[in-house]
Amino acid sequence: MELRHLKTFLVVAETLNISAAARRLHVSQPALSRHIHLLEHQVGHPLFVRHRSGLRLTATGMTLRDYGLKAVDAAETALQHARGAGSKEGTVVRFGYYGISVWENILAPAIEEFGRLHPAVTLNMVEESSVHLAADLQAGQLDVALLGEGDYRALPGVVTEIACTIPSLAVVAPEHPLASRRAVSLADLRDEEIIGFKHQDAPGKYRPFLEACRAEGITPRVSHVASIFPELCVAVRKRRGVAILSAFVRAVSHPGVVFLPLKPPGVPVSLYTAHAARASAAARDLVRILAGHAQQAARDTFRAK
Repeated sequence: MELRHLKTFLVVAETLNISAAARRLHVSQPALSRHIHLLEHQVGHPLFVRHRSGLRLTATGMTLRDYGLKAVDAAETALQHARGAGSKEGTVVRFGYYGISVWENILAPAIEEFGRLHPAVTLNMVEESSVHLAADLQAGQLDVALLGEGDYRALPGVVTEIACTIPSLAVVAPEHPLASRRAVSLADLRDEEIIGFKHQDAPGKYRPFLEACRAEGITPRVSHVASIFPELCVAVRKRRGVAILSAFVRAVSHPGVVFLPLKPPGVPVSLYTAHAARASAAARDLVRILAGHAQQAARDTFRAK
C-alpha cells in the first residue's frame, strides 16, 4: 500500500463523505470511489458501510484508520529527520508551475536568483495544471508550486498565499469581429461563447470573470473544452469564440490569436505561491523569490496596460 493511498483513505475516514473528501483532495467522486474499492481489495475486507446519513467505518476501517494515522505521522517524521540530516549538497527542491506564460516574467529571473542563493541545491521542475500541482503538494510529491487562479483555500498541510494580482485579457481569432478593437468591455462579450479550460483541470479559475459579469448584469456562456494553451487557441479559432486569460499570456508567442485588453473595471486575477507546511529553508526561499518576481511582473503589466 502506497503512502498516498493511505492518506487518501484517512481523508475519507475523517469526512465520512465521498463528496466532501473528493472536494478536499481535488479528485472526482468516481475516481475516489475506485480508489477505496482498490484499498478494500488490498485489505481483503470492506472499510466502509453506507447508511442514509453517510458512510460509517467498519471494524477493519477503524483499525486501518488508527494504525494508518500512526504510520503517516511516522513517515512524515522520518522524512523531516532525513531532510535535516542531509548535507546541503544533497538538498532537492521539487517545484511545479502551471504554464509557460509565467516563464519569461517570473520563472526565469526567479530561478536565476535562487541558483545564486543556493548553488548546491538541485531544483527539480515540472509543468502541470494547477489542480494537479495542488494535489501533488498535498500528497507530498512537491515542495513548492506556482498556481494560477483557482480554489486553494483549504489544502491540509499546504500554505497558500497570493503572489500577485494582474488584469485579464480577451483572446480572439484574427478574423473575429472584435479583433480590430484596441480594447473590449464585458458588455461586448455578452453574446460571445467563452472558450475555457476544462473544469477538472482548473476548478474555480473563472470565478473572478463570472463575478465581474454578474456585477454588469451579464450571464456568460462558458464552454470548458481545453486542457492546455495551444488547445485553447485552436478552439478559439475553430469556434470563433473568446478566451479570458491573465495578461501574462502575452509573453507566449502565438500568431494565431489576438490579445485584447479589457476595459475597466476589467477582471483582475491572482497567482498563488504554495508550499508544504514543513518545507525546507531552501524551499521557503524559493517561495519568497517567486513572490517577489511575481509582484514585479504584475507592476510591469499594469504599467504596460
